[in-house]
Amino acid sequence: MTEIRTHHVTENYIEIDRPIKLETTSRTRRFFLPSFYEDEMGNRHLRGKFMYQRKGASGWEDGDGLSLKDVKAGEAVSFELKSEAMNNFLNGISVLLKTAEIASLDERAKRFSVESRDRVIEINDETLKPVVEGLINKGYSGAFWKELATLKPHEAERFADDQILGRRKASVRKFEEAMRALTWDEPAWGKFFDDNKWIFGLGLRYQFLNQLQAQAEYGGTDLTGRGAQKGDYLHHTEGDARFIVLVEIKRPDSPIFQANSRGQKYRNGVPGFDVEFANALSQVQVNARTWELEGSRTEANRSRLEPEHIYTVHPRSLLIYGRTSELNTLEKLNCFEIFRGQLKNTEIVTYDELLNRARFIIGEMSGSADPTD
Repeated sequence: MTEIRTHHVTENYIEIDRPIKLETTSRTRRFFLPSFYEDEMGNRHLRGKFMYQRKGASGWEDGDGLSLKDVKAGEAVSFELKSEAMNNFLNGISVLLKTAEIASLDERAKRFSVESRDRVIEINDETLKPVVEGLINKGYSGAFWKELATLKPHEAERFADDQILGRRKASVRKFEEAMRALTWDEPAWGKFFDDNKWIFGLGLRYQFLNQLQAQAEYGGTDLTGRGAQKGDYLHHTEGDARFIVLVEIKRPDSPIFQANSRGQKYRNGVPGFDVEFANALSQVQVNARTWELEGSRTEANRSRLEPEHIYTVHPRSLLIYGRTSELNTLEKLNCFEIFRGQLKNTEIVTYDELLNRARFIIGEMSGSADPTD
């Protein structure tokens, strides 16, 4: 399928942007540059000129030669079109003659899709979708994208970025809805993050994180093969040298502090942490220690990771837990922030902080003040 683009040079003179290729070699090529002229009665007439080019150091260049209008009396100039070149010429002319019959040709910039010599389709809002579907159904989708990337690389890149951005915006809306509903369990949150690995892309230390393995096995088995310690995600930083980071997820409604009905302050001004929070923190720290001493040292894991320059050195861990809306008193705010700031090799990120990080990432991509627009 070929696309024909036209543009006005003057009110009555319309050029065709794509020439009819006659014959091409590695060093030379011949083609016909068509155009339309519209007379006073509105009739369109096909015209054009033959061109010959040689390939130079900077690309195709017009060959030196004599213009036919410069031929003097008694002189003659001729060139031969071989069978293939003549067929190309006649096919192209046939298509252009069909194109000339389209009533809207005189609009300023039109596109036409040519499926065969006797069928020319004007591209507009009604015909665009079936033409694209025809390309896909005939197996030309890959070739179409390759051609688009060659002819219009910036447009192809922009379109691909728009598709990624659209999917990420949809994921953020899904994240927001799940935070409001609070119906997902840990496996459901795990699947969401597994489908949206980009959300973990920027760590708190501004190191890019890339997922290495979901449901990783860190070690801890006994002689019977039981007791293995597993985690949610094994990530690594990105750089010439990469370092392991363990990620554990809980729920956004997992409690950070003890509820008043379940316990009192540990001391005056010191609210007590919830047991679930303490256990989650202990889990991620023990997993990091087990991976450092056992999992990272197995021959199978070393042979996989070291060739990719991925190393385990006092591995950091990341716990996704709760939400800051629970910090509804100054005592809780101070206690939580001081506590997580003093942790060594463990970062605690709440779900609302992670959501706003995702909003920031797509906001940077789109340049929008509201990343979900």
